[in-house]
Amino acid sequence: MAKRGKGNALKYQVTVALKKIDYHGVSKKYLRDHGKKTGIHSTTQMKHALSDCQNFVKWLKDRDIRDLYQLKRVHYRDYISYLKEKGLSNGHLINVETNLRLLAKGMAKVSAEKRMRERDWIPKQRLISTDSREKPRDRSYTSQKVQLLRNHLSDIARIAMDLQLAFGLRLREAAFTSVAHIEERNNMLFWVAVKDKESLNTAHGVTKAGRPRVAPCRPEYESRIRQLIQHKSKSDYMCPIKYNSLKSAYLRAAKKAGINDYTGSHGFRHTYARDSLMDLFKSKGIEYEGKWMIHQMLDNHSKGMRKDYGVSQNERELYKTVNECIDTVHAWLGHGRGRIDLCEVYMK
Repeated sequence: MAKRGKGNALKYQVTVALKKIDYHGVSKKYLRDHGKKTGIHSTTQMKHALSDCQNFVKWLKDRDIRDLYQLKRVHYRDYISYLKEKGLSNGHLINVETNLRLLAKGMAKVSAEKRMRERDWIPKQRLISTDSREKPRDRSYTSQKVQLLRNHLSDIARIAMDLQLAFGLRLREAAFTSVAHIEERNNMLFWVAVKDKESLNTAHGVTKAGRPRVAPCRPEYESRIRQLIQHKSKSDYMCPIKYNSLKSAYLRAAKKAGINDYTGSHGFRHTYARDSLMDLFKSKGIEYEGKWMIHQMLDNHSKGMRKDYGVSQNERELYKTVNECIDTVHAWLGHGRGRIDLCEVYMK
């Protein structure tokens, strides 16, 4: 089935297989509703899948494998053992297994289209338990650390940081935010990314998988954002520094500030999520009860039970309200509904 010179045959097969399951821009829910298996949903996921699978085929070439459709389970098992011996973390190994399984999905689709027998080279059970991955931790920043980092950033880099804290943006989203993305609705500011690729506030090339999103501004940052958009045209970028330079600027600032537990730019997104959820709880008068209910839900999830296990009839209304608050914050972050796994990461 290989279609290139023997030096590039495996790489070519990997690329073809992974592209068969590239659903970039298509929601997972839509695929499930239409009876289709999920696959790759973002350019970042494709980049990582290609990288891991290309490393795999480099290893295969040293073992005289010239065609992916000759693979057996022993190759999969030996490769994971090889990576373990190199001392890679369980988190890394779990990701490699995920990407090899994506490769197998793509190969199965190629085989189906060619009316050939599917190659069975993936073990039914993962070799590295996903439970062994490092547990999610609170990556949000205290107001003191936020101020400490701000003091060591340039005026321009601070713009990106404030956008992240104000709207819960990823660093890449902050880098590509234009003035047009900031909208005023009922005297409140929102960050709005739309599906239309031609619009100045398009989500295409800005959000993950180009998904549209609306996120309200944190009240404490409204005056700052209004100041930033003054006297600028809709097409202007809010921050003139791009992603890689911003990432480097953040790292330098953390080192200068002596913050040894710096959790990266995503920490500002976590800060937004936690603060926003607490504000929603306070507005509904369930600040302490809400925290307790989330703890109960996550404890159930960690034990493999339904998240509402043990919730009494008297607690059902509280449970429903907490879920609504969680899903609201998920929507602002660009996540799907019911993502208890992401709740553990962003809101625990």
